[in-house]
Amino acid sequence: MEAKEIKDILVINPGSTSTKITIFTKNNTEVLFKKNIVHDEQRIMEFPNVASQKNYRKVIILDELNAIGYDLENLSAVVGRGGMLFGLKGGGYRINEKMYNKMASPELPQHASSLGALLAYSIAEPMNIPSFIYDSTMGTDLLDIAKVTGIAEIEKYGAVHLLNSRAQAIKYATSVGKDYKDMNFINCHMGGGVTVNAMKGGKVIDSAAYDDGPMAPERSGGVPLLLFKKLCFDGKHTEKDMEELIAGKGGLYSYLGTKDAIEIESQIEEGDHYAKMIVEAMGFQVAKSIAGLSCCLEGKVDCIILTGGLAYFQFLVETIQKYCKHIGHIEVMPGESEMEALAAGTLRMLTGEEEIKEL
Repeated sequence: MEAKEIKDILVINPGSTSTKITIFTKNNTEVLFKKNIVHDEQRIMEFPNVASQKNYRKVIILDELNAIGYDLENLSAVVGRGGMLFGLKGGGYRINEKMYNKMASPELPQHASSLGALLAYSIAEPMNIPSFIYDSTMGTDLLDIAKVTGIAEIEKYGAVHLLNSRAQAIKYATSVGKDYKDMNFINCHMGGGVTVNAMKGGKVIDSAAYDDGPMAPERSGGVPLLLFKKLCFDGKHTEKDMEELIAGKGGLYSYLGTKDAIEIESQIEEGDHYAKMIVEAMGFQVAKSIAGLSCCLEGKVDCIILTGGLAYFQFLVETIQKYCKHIGHIEVMPGESEMEALAAGTLRMLTGEEEIKEL
């Protein structure tokens, strides 16, 4: 499809209790409409799994577009945030029935990002237009040696905030007049979850995620296994309790009773030494992950990017810089560009600039 034939792209980015939608038009140069739909948390909790929320969210999305009088016939494609399907690579995939069914499986890790594929396909398919996912959370190309865990039955899969990491790497490379594929990056996305990845040739070759990397506002990160085993079998914690400690009630929340970075930053400014020590510990862990990932790049690190919402947290950023500034240049790029990245990736696929993968 030539660029001149391309009309609008609908971007869908589901979160745990929200769904962001944006319509990009005129070859991704203008935003025609955008909205962050906040769902009733109690209603969301009533669904037995993530996939069962699809129809509920789809109706709301279509109602929003209908309310502004948008004609769906103007769409050239629909793209959703990539989900938790194992075995995906970086880049874009056209959603087919096989992917749809796999992404809807209750056996997958239950993460709202999987709804991106389900919603995009269910809206696009009746209109006979393509639907895509782009830079899935699981879209890594780990080195074979990075997959080895120390337990033969378990292989590391790699889960990172690839979408924003690639977008910020491209943005930085462009600012210095280079192709991001010719540079070595360590990207650190810091939000409710924190993931760090090593990127070489535009591909993530190793990672540190929420279950084996640094702690985050609501996630434990990697913890000592012998102590964790004791908690698992102490008779006080259920499997659900342990899952929540890993993701939901771990990290800063476990120590400080809140995962709100703005609130914690205020506590530190008001002289709360304990809160300051816990945040410094998180920054220290992030720095250690960055240092560890520099090994797979053989120490040749062109740029360390600190991004995501927590990159606005000055004390945290200063702590990370303190402990790993010797590794390479650190670029602080707060926030995220996920919607723009999804649209840009889709445009590259529609124009033939980038390969369209398919299961």
